[in-house]
Amino acid sequence: MEDYIRRFSYDGTLEGFLCTALRILRVKTMPDEICPEYRADVTAEYVPVTTSAAEAEYMFSLIGRRGSAEVQQMVTDLFLTDTPDMEKLLFEMIYLALRDGGKIAEDYGSDVMHRVHEAIRDLYREAQALLVNIEFFRGPEASCAVIDPHNSVLPLIRKPLLKRMDLDDLIIFDKRHFLMLGRRGDSDMLSDIRRISLTMPDTGEEAYDVLWPAVKGAKFDVRFAGVSAASAMRSAGHREYEPLWSMAC
Repeated sequence: MEDYIRRFSYDGTLEGFLCTALRILRVKTMPDEICPEYRADVTAEYVPVTTSAAEAEYMFSLIGRRGSAEVQQMVTDLFLTDTPDMEKLLFEMIYLALRDGGKIAEDYGSDVMHRVHEAIRDLYREAQALLVNIEFFRGPEASCAVIDPHNSVLPLIRKPLLKRMDLDDLIIFDKRHFLMLGRRGDSDMLSDIRRISLTMPDTGEEAYDVLWPAVKGAKFDVRFAGVSAASAMRSAGHREYEPLWSMAC
């Protein structure tokens, strides 16, 4: 089927994308489109790629061996951005890393790598700005906030938020990317709740009314945002977030 269909769909996770990249490399084609299943054009035909933790980890380790740990870091960072045609851009960067090695991380001249560096700079700028401007609704049992960032910054600012001494139990919901950061007691989770049958909140107070009872009672089974992707980030030494002033210039 890949002989004539050059559109590929995946489950929306980083590990799913890595499996898709591996599939495309194996069939030796350049994709016209790579997109999550929930964004696929219903009038077009796609090659659906099944997610495999083993294949995702193989692809990620291959990027490290043929590229570098820095390129692995850039893969996990770029995946969090909402840059136009992110998946195609990410695949093109991976292709360059496999072909040319880790030196591409220092390439600012080519169109592909210029777009990559710009997208990652924008990601960290937004994370830095958002971290100091989140407004919480203080409910009787938890503090809740709703954010609407351009990029998917919650994975980057997760640790600083969880370390805040003025917050106990909490929920932060990213309504654009359907990510929820929750903490109850000593447990915390970063989850993709796109497929959960709940009315998605627009305000911190609504998040307290809708999401907190579900978190408190563990009434739904969440699909964690990239289980293998999380381990891949740890393998690459993924920086959760720190003030990287050189990146924010």
